[in-house]
Amino acid sequence: MSAPVTAGTAASPTNPAPPRPLNVAAERARTPGSFTGHHFNSAGAALLANGTVEAVIDHLRAESLSGGYEAAKHAAPALEAVYARTAELLGARLEEVALVESATAGWQRAVSALRLRPGDRVLAARSSYVSSALHLLSVERDHGVQVELLPNGPDGAVDLEALEAALRAGPAALVTAAHVPTSSGLVEPAAAIGALAGAHGVPYLLDATQSLGQLPVDMGAIGCDLLIGTGRKFLRGPRGTGLLAVRRPLLDRLAPEAPDVRGARWTAERSWELVPDAKRFELWEAAHALRLGLGAALSDLGTLGIDTVARHLATLATSLRERLSALPGVHITDPPAAGGAIVTFVVDGLDASEVQRQLTYRRVHLIAVPAGHGRWDMDHRGLTKVVRASVHVYNDEDDLDALVEAVREIVCLRGPGTAPTMGQRDSGAEATAPGTDPATPTPSLAATDPIPALTPYAPRPNSRCHDAIVVGLGVHGSAALRHLAERGLDVLGLEQFSLHHDLGSSHGATRMIRRAYPHPDWDALVDTAYRAWAELEGASKAQLLDITGGLYAAPKDRPDPLRGPGCREVDAEEAARIFPGLRLPSGFTAVHDPRAGIIDAQETLRAQLTLAERSGAHLHDHAPVLDWEPDGDEVVVRTGKAVLRTRRLVLCTGPWMAAQVPSLAPHLTVTRIVNAYFAADPAGPLGASGLGSFSVDLPQGLLYGFPAADGRGLKAGLDSGPPWDPQAPRPEATADELALLAKAVAQVLPGAGPVTESLTCLYTMTADRRFIVGEVPGAPQVLVASACSGHGFKFGPAIGEALADLVCGIARPDLDFLSPARLFPGGTP
Repeated sequence: MSAPVTAGTAASPTNPAPPRPLNVAAERARTPGSFTGHHFNSAGAALLANGTVEAVIDHLRAESLSGGYEAAKHAAPALEAVYARTAELLGARLEEVALVESATAGWQRAVSALRLRPGDRVLAARSSYVSSALHLLSVERDHGVQVELLPNGPDGAVDLEALEAALRAGPAALVTAAHVPTSSGLVEPAAAIGALAGAHGVPYLLDATQSLGQLPVDMGAIGCDLLIGTGRKFLRGPRGTGLLAVRRPLLDRLAPEAPDVRGARWTAERSWELVPDAKRFELWEAAHALRLGLGAALSDLGTLGIDTVARHLATLATSLRERLSALPGVHITDPPAAGGAIVTFVVDGLDASEVQRQLTYRRVHLIAVPAGHGRWDMDHRGLTKVVRASVHVYNDEDDLDALVEAVREIVCLRGPGTAPTMGQRDSGAEATAPGTDPATPTPSLAATDPIPALTPYAPRPNSRCHDAIVVGLGVHGSAALRHLAERGLDVLGLEQFSLHHDLGSSHGATRMIRRAYPHPDWDALVDTAYRAWAELEGASKAQLLDITGGLYAAPKDRPDPLRGPGCREVDAEEAARIFPGLRLPSGFTAVHDPRAGIIDAQETLRAQLTLAERSGAHLHDHAPVLDWEPDGDEVVVRTGKAVLRTRRLVLCTGPWMAAQVPSLAPHLTVTRIVNAYFAADPAGPLGASGLGSFSVDLPQGLLYGFPAADGRGLKAGLDSGPPWDPQAPRPEATADELALLAKAVAQVLPGAGPVTESLTCLYTMTADRRFIVGEVPGAPQVLVASACSGHGFKFGPAIGEALADLVCGIARPDLDFLSPARLFPGGTP
């Protein structure tokens, strides 16, 4: 029997070791994923460090070169070291540790080995994870075991007095709790539970899945006999790794229900014997590469020190909890006994999954946890779903800023008087924030209040001069950023909100592409656009276009009818044959464009930004540009955080263009646009078999839309609306707006049902409905791409490439018809 593995010599109580600071910049530098967004899902699967990835790949490469058995033999010392690091982490003996495929696999093998019998009592905390609970309920149903749920105390943790009473009430076979649950930041009093279980001689199984790597976990100090954990969460190991530890003397009494050649020796035809250590719970077939990756992650944690990590994570989570709780309409759902790295919350009026979706579009990554993953906990607290954010060593204050400001944006868009949380609190549960009077309404942002400004910072000068800075990272800005980065330029992208925000003109699921235009000036650019989309699809390895064909209808006497290469005019009868779901009004004809289709707008933005970052572009979100000014051959750009210099400035700021280039303001009109989805059978005439992209020029405005092909119904919109201040909050579509749109839809799409959802966006219009692309008059160092007038998304990749050409001094005479100079016939404004 070996001595317990320890973490080293403890500091003297009279001379404690000073706390070690955590170098967050170094952790981010060795975590490539930290630069792809703001990641808050360590409680699900943390970002891997370079060393962990390399350990996995190196072993796979060794297997490919020498074979799996040979590679395993060569890696045997390194694999054994993983056990030593695991034992050190847990304060356990080497022979008490097993490596398994997941925490659930460890749980099931351990509990099955207890051989629970009819009438055995299992005392389970409400913090228990779904897979553990399901196993216990199954054992209860099939074997007559009695599962007793332990009540929580006022702080939300296990009521220790109730636990002691349950232990005194009669013999128990097992006590189990999750150190930290999946559904909140609760930290159970694990050591106190262990002391009570130990005093009564009852085995204690601790689920440390969510605590390993974020909190100190010492089995001896806690007093647990069995412990399970996973590698993929706060340990930052690969998925498919887990651990099980069983302390002696319990280990010697447990035998797995299904022994494997890894954990047993077949000694005669009808007999076998178990190996003496915890490897009796392992399987011979294992992913050695993943285990070596886990070993690398454990080594990293040992180098940092769990106390250092825990202190950093607790500081960040406490700050995040306080900042989120200060936002109107946001309620923290963690109980008073919360601590550590996990923060859970809900937003009034929004399902947690919708909050997650909107945050993902803003490059803030976290998860929504449904009650089905923690029914004993969440049902008891009247919660059906929560948003869960979890921090790690690669998170910093900038990440917290991004998350808090993104939630603030979402709250602002909800507007005033928002209803209580939909689908997140049961109807019988209070919807008020903890500690507030239910009679007092939760404060909300007034519809007339501007979106709250970001916290100002003292600008700091930056002597570095970029080759180019792109401001605004919608479809045109992200395309320009990508093409500039791929040419090897030092390029920086600035976005005033979160990336993928829904406050401008590039959000939403779909856009239209077509060749039909009223003037031949557009034909060459249309050809360029189609080629650019094909190139982007190839580079991103994603399908971005769905060619459906299109019909574009208008009265016969329209003065500027659509036309275009490959397009032809059809009458109402032929139009009905092409798109059976569309009915043209009397006196209308249509142009059929067989190469028209639908763009996946969301995937396009993701693809362009991903390709830009892959080529070396740097992205800063929540970085509003306060002003800029030419300085010789360069441009000085001031944000809330820094003063930057660049050789070329590219402005793709959409509805905010007038604020960046005041001379353009008289020529730009920002308009509010409403889109909606209408109930429709995707297998019917309004689905992909009976409809493609379409528009109909009605008296109410140009009605446009797409078939019911994405599970959300028929999408339609009118390209007319009221002027709008882009700085003002944008409430949801009003009943009048939706009624006007529904009336237009009913005229030409008789099979459409009621509105199921709606969204709004902003168009930036010029009088001639042509874009503005080119140099700012009087400031040749500055380029603009804006005023896309409701039809610019389809040209995004092509405009981005053109902007890169102009930055590099390559003339683009094909864009002369879009030059800003046309707005100033008298010369420089």
